Amino acid sequence: MKKIIAVLLTFFLIIGAIFVALGNVNKNNQQTEKITIVTSLFPEYDFVKQIGKDKVDVKILLPPGTESHTYEPTPKDIVSINEADMFIYTSNQMEPWAEKIAESIDSKDTIILQAGQDINLIEIEHDHEEAKDHDEHTADAHIWLNPNNAIKMIENITDKLCTISPENAEYFRNNANAYIEELKKLDTEIEETVKNSKRNKLVFGGEFAYIYFLDRYNLEYATAYQGCGEGAEPSAKQIKEIIDTINNEEIPIIFYQELSEGKIAKMIADETNSQTLVFHTAHNVTSSELENGATYVSIMRENLENIKQALN
Repeated sequence: MKKIIAVLLTFFLIIGAIFVALGNVNKNNQQTEKITIVTSLFPEYDFVKQIGKDKVDVKILLPPGTESHTYEPTPKDIVSINEADMFIYTSNQMEPWAEKIAESIDSKDTIILQAGQDINLIEIEHDHEEAKDHDEHTADAHIWLNPNNAIKMIENITDKLCTISPENAEYFRNNANAYIEELKKLDTEIEETVKNSKRNKLVFGGEFAYIYFLDRYNLEYATAYQGCGEGAEPSAKQIKEIIDTINNEEIPIIFYQELSEGKIAKMIADETNSQTLVFHTAHNVTSSELENGATYVSIMRENLENIKQALN
């Protein structure tokens, strides 16, 4: 009898060990089933998280607090992308360094996606004499500042995720549709705010990357800088023009870009008794913002609160 009990105990222990082993295998399989994605900038990073949720493992290439225009990819970045299922960037105009990365990818299994494909770029016309040394027009590539463009990017990402993982297509599309509805609501709120405001002009004292936002909501603007990432400081004449605009039109707020000190904007504010605020382009975030769960929507809502002050 004791021998039979011993045999049964051994049998059950073996069966239990098999189930534990199978459970670990299933856990490992669930982990490896996640789609691994590397994105160049924050908007794509957030869009992937909102669409893929627990089905994706996403990493942003640009280190927190780093300017995209001065970023140089490292060999480690190339390895990371080679090992990923997908690499997503905005466009060749926004991240020329990302195009070089895409061309250097050895893995045939890594899918490359330009999330901003088929979105028409807007050119900024230089209207100052000092800009004669530059091209007469410069294309802005911060397309996501128009929520409708952000929706197109989300649709492009969703289509590609569904191609990679067709078994999760319905899950991805449901998440994307819910997120798109949130962006449509945000778009309507901004539109209504602008329509019901006393003013219709925003003033920028920092690098200028806002044409898609301004164009979407039919806002006028004045800017000390002619573009973003050009490195040229505005001239004394350009600064005087902004000072005159603020004084003549009694504009209360002058904006500057995140991840910058806003020296020119603050100098102009001191001259005009106006106030400086950040207008976030959302191209990247700080470590603190990332840890606190910043999203494209939360950043755009902060922008909305700031423009309410500027327009009223």
